[in-house]
Amino acid sequence: MGMLSNLRNSRNPEDGLLLSSGSSPPAAGQAAAAGKRKWSNFLPVFIALVVLAEIAFLGRLDMAKNAAARVDSWADSFLYQSPPGLREKAPVVRRNDMVLGSETCEEWLEREDAVPYSRDFDQVPILVAGAEKERRNCSVGCQFGYDSNRTPDALFGTLNEKSATVSVHRSMESAQYYPENDIAKARRNGYRIVMTTSLSSDVPVGYFSWAEYDIMAPPEPKTEKALAAAFISNCGARNFRLQVLDALEKLKIPIDSYGACHRNRDGRVNKVEALKRYKFSLAFENSNEEDYVTEKYFQSLVAGTIPVVVGAPNIQDYAPGPGSVLHIKALEDVETVAKTMNELSENPTAYNQSLRWKFEGPSDSFKALVDMAAVHSSCRLCIHLATMIRDKEESSPGFKRRPCRCTRGSEIVHHVYVRERGRFKMESIFLRVWELNSGCPGARGAEEVQVHETHTSLERRKTRKHTRRRRRLQSLQAIPCRVDAEASALLF
Repeated sequence: MGMLSNLRNSRNPEDGLLLSSGSSPPAAGQAAAAGKRKWSNFLPVFIALVVLAEIAFLGRLDMAKNAAARVDSWADSFLYQSPPGLREKAPVVRRNDMVLGSETCEEWLEREDAVPYSRDFDQVPILVAGAEKERRNCSVGCQFGYDSNRTPDALFGTLNEKSATVSVHRSMESAQYYPENDIAKARRNGYRIVMTTSLSSDVPVGYFSWAEYDIMAPPEPKTEKALAAAFISNCGARNFRLQVLDALEKLKIPIDSYGACHRNRDGRVNKVEALKRYKFSLAFENSNEEDYVTEKYFQSLVAGTIPVVVGAPNIQDYAPGPGSVLHIKALEDVETVAKTMNELSENPTAYNQSLRWKFEGPSDSFKALVDMAAVHSSCRLCIHLATMIRDKEESSPGFKRRPCRCTRGSEIVHHVYVRERGRFKMESIFLRVWELNSGCPGARGAEEVQVHETHTSLERRKTRKHTRRRRRLQSLQAIPCRVDAEASALLF
């Protein structure tokens, strides 16, 4: 109690310090001064330790930041997680990375993305069982015929599901007359590749072609008294084309019929040459089926006449220009179309407007459509088969893992493979990306993408009757560099 009592009563009201029991104030002051001098001697050392600790902390923070950047680079370079054995060896290119050395990102990507496929189609061409012939002008090795030493890659007809040979169904007839030509039904029948007039089939086979039809031939004067010409010989068609023919005649539209149906002119003529003298051509198909567009329509375009169509519901997709086609979708449309025919025939300016595409060139969509047939369907079949073989190899477990981009600092270069439709070989395109930082607090980075370099032309020139046709970007297949090896798809 005496000790506690002394401590309670020993507080100095002036300096607020507790004094030890039995110590005088002067002695306590000297001890305090000595303690201050002792701590002041260690103060520089303490400050130095704090500075070193802060430097170490910032260094660890920077290392963590770099590690995060590396992880981000790996995550963006691969679309899936690499196997454990490959993670440490996976190529990473980042700011000032010595892996690049003197190489540019483009050079590094060309080297790392190169793929040694197991089959060289120049040495071992695609073999389709069938008539003996060779597509010498095809961009991939392509042969049709029989070889006792080889199993064919494909043949026309159905096969056992376990067969390594691909079964192909090919027909240019309407599915309304030949139900087996329906794509879904052909699949159910076991065909792996379908070739029909439908643009949804694996390898479309249309009636249109730059080589077969001189579509850009200039129009000639319209000298016939009748407004329209018709070449219809199948009078038992399953659509309403004969009813339309009857309805037009009842509406006093003068028609010269060269076919077996409603014939009033001698049919022993050159069809295209005869059509050139008429303002309108009755391009009536025998069935109304999407994409079933035959020579009746394309010969009308060659002749420089306006086709009046009964047929494909999507015929406007095949129109070379605005107002270049008159479409009768149903019998109720006949009166309206007949009125339009009379108006155009009496107004040369309006009529010539419908044929402006002959002088200014057809639409890009029409050119892309017709350009598909610039490569023969047999060659396109071989390209499709070779692509299937490559895709299967790329999807195999042991296939080479490929980086799709190179990062150096804030700059990113993406590697994309592109091929022109009708060609097999992929060409390189590099897309360079810069991250633009505004420097403002809280500002988010933006990316600007531009085509940096291309090794393939996106245009293809072809002169026909002093015209130049531009290939649109839609006529290209674009397949980005992918490590998951998904099957390539035609953009159009």
